[in-house]
Amino acid sequence: MVDSLRAKLPPIYGPLFSKFFDRPEIVEPRATCDTCAMCDHGQAAPVAMEFFNPDTKCCTFHPGIANYLVGAVLADQTDELAEGRRRLRAKIAARVGVTPQLIAAPRKYSLVYAAARESGVFGRSQAMRCPYYDAESGGKCTVWRYREAACSTFFCKYAAGKIGWAFWDALKSYLAHVEKMLAHYAAMSVDSNVTEPTVERFHLTLEDVEDRAPKTADYAGYWGKWVGREEEFYVACHERVRALGRSEFEKHVDATPDGRRLLESLERLYGGAVSPAIPERLLANPKAKTVKAEADVVVTTYNPFDALALDRDLYEALSLFDPAETVEENLARLERDHGLALTTDLLQYLYMHGVLVAPEGATKTGEK
Repeated sequence: MVDSLRAKLPPIYGPLFSKFFDRPEIVEPRATCDTCAMCDHGQAAPVAMEFFNPDTKCCTFHPGIANYLVGAVLADQTDELAEGRRRLRAKIAARVGVTPQLIAAPRKYSLVYAAARESGVFGRSQAMRCPYYDAESGGKCTVWRYREAACSTFFCKYAAGKIGWAFWDALKSYLAHVEKMLAHYAAMSVDSNVTEPTVERFHLTLEDVEDRAPKTADYAGYWGKWVGREEEFYVACHERVRALGRSEFEKHVDATPDGRRLLESLERLYGGAVSPAIPERLLANPKAKTVKAEADVVVTTYNPFDALALDRDLYEALSLFDPAETVEENLARLERDHGLALTTDLLQYLYMHGVLVAPEGATKTGEK
């Protein structure tokens, strides 16, 4: 039995999200988290692979957890979240990144993460490992039930390729909007006098550099009377959000200009991921990265973690696609002039994974 999208997200959203989330979940069987698909299991590969570190997997990211989600973990007394509660309490006690609206990554961490994103540290550096990652349990997340947007929507490989990635990226953007709006609403509902620290992007204080808590006066400036009572504040934020009805949530989140735009995009991209349609015209992706490997060509398009190994003759045949012709015209010409019989199922697969792309302005089959 397939679950709904709603059932696959943190339970606090169950009564709040629109009917769109009653649609069937999109299953990603290629992203095998328990036996990480990006780790070395002795699997054959056409080219040398840069595998993930089995002691980090993809959890080389520090999530920012919204106040009401922090409160949900703290209020949930199940054994499953005992370690998560302990870790969040340690975070609160340390005061680094702890604000009325969320528990964020330390600013120094964020600076290093941004500077190193293109250096191959993702999935490999233990120095960047998530503080909620439990290595002793094989990499289980200690706050998973109340995870944030990026952790709810990241996969290393997508069943629908680039089209699937586009859907999950849109869902991440929507969930990030939800977190931002609800965190502000919850904080102001509990105490309208609390504020957020204002520090310029990529600016580090002396305390940031030395991994210390902010100055006492600065910290008190945004927490006010809640200094020493942060846990109580977060639980109260959770209670405010849990008490929201669907209509109030819609007013504060979905009915905003960003909310409407993000939901419309999400619905459109869901349809594409479930029933992808081939555009009327196609061409070989001019931005694809390729590596030759004996009889194959390894092609990387939308995602460095999801390269495809294609037969070299097939890959060369794709370069013969003429965007001035329709897909049907291309297929007929390739078979007539080159003896190449390509199926529409193969073209759909290559389109989904970004190996074939639509020329700018092209429509999908059946569209006007």
